[in-house]
Amino acid sequence: MDRPLPRSPWVPFSAVAVGTFMATVDGSIVNVALPTMRTELGTTIGGAEWIVTAYLLTVTFCLLLAGRLGDEAGHRRVFTGGLLVFTLGSGLCGAAPGLPSLVGARVVQALGASAMMAMGPAVVTALFPVTLRGRALGAVTSVVAVGLTAGPPLGGFLVEHLSWRWVFLVNLPIGVAGAIWAARVLPPLLPEPGHRRSPLVDLSLFSRRTFRLGILAGFLSYASLFTATLLNPFFLAERMGLGPRELGAMMMIVPLALSVASPVAGWLADRFPRSAPGAAGMLLVAGGLGGLALLPPGSSLLSFGVRQAALGLGMGLFQPPNNSAVMGALPRERLGAGGGLLAIARNGGMVLGIAAAGALFRWRAGPAPDAAAFHAGYRGALLFGAALALAAGLLSALAPGGPAPAHPAR
Repeated sequence: MDRPLPRSPWVPFSAVAVGTFMATVDGSIVNVALPTMRTELGTTIGGAEWIVTAYLLTVTFCLLLAGRLGDEAGHRRVFTGGLLVFTLGSGLCGAAPGLPSLVGARVVQALGASAMMAMGPAVVTALFPVTLRGRALGAVTSVVAVGLTAGPPLGGFLVEHLSWRWVFLVNLPIGVAGAIWAARVLPPLLPEPGHRRSPLVDLSLFSRRTFRLGILAGFLSYASLFTATLLNPFFLAERMGLGPRELGAMMMIVPLALSVASPVAGWLADRFPRSAPGAAGMLLVAGGLGGLALLPPGSSLLSFGVRQAALGLGMGLFQPPNNSAVMGALPRERLGAGGGLLAIARNGGMVLGIAAAGALFRWRAGPAPDAAAFHAGYRGALLFGAALALAAGLLSALAPGGPAPAHPAR
């Protein structure tokens, strides 16, 4: 028998937070470990890129199916199952003997992550009334920021004192505990009685202008950010000479700044739904990327850090109001599909950002770049990211605001 919905929606929110925290810690830990993995696995920057790209591509391709499955079978079941599959994939990554098996294990990890990512926004939107939705989605962004903040120093410590394999193995106890907790506290969130089956991709959702523009703006925002996410660890390790611990500390700056800005943006989205903090946020991201691209050789870590902080502040201002507008534009029975589409936009943007950054870097820098060639490739990739951020800001400014009806949980 299904358990009744807890009196406070923040109790089941904690289960969503566990899965979100796991996925984001894993992402930020892996980024810190990429230079070490590249060396120990005997591969190139392009080979190491596949450790990230295979994961993101799999998540992107599976999100719609995961969202549809959640709408049909229940959000709790799909979220909990995804958490268990993600945990299994983490164990396989930690035991991988080489690059091909590691990439294959990352695919397994991604299958579980796709379920968690599709269900997370759907569960939160269904649990919270419209007057709290922006704050709740802002809290999700804060959890993301905490995970991203914890990942770099933890990853640096594990790589320096143990092995890069532990950046995956650390997920095992958290994943098992999180799945047990989710099964206990999440409400079933089943389809409405008489709910008819709908297409896997409900194109009618894109007739809603707020949804359409918000999805595209989210896609471009992550594409812009991830031009830097791929290349900054290599820039810090190979051009500025940082070790794993120092590199981890520098990679904390973006999520720390994001954690400061996202609660403010969520509050603004609830109190002033027609305001446009998202557009201002993407202008900050564009400025940060442009500043990093034009950073002169030999600049200080402080100069680099200030530009990193602009990326985090900008993304923190953009994400909560954009996500609240997108999910608030949907009917209750399409929250899973809409959450899947929102996550597809996010992960598709990450894939585009990484692929574009890698291609532009290789085009400008060549196969074995010296310092000048490295800077040329880095500059070209990040200026492209800045242009994407400006486009996302324009779309955010054009999207209509306004409160949406509440979606009571069942």
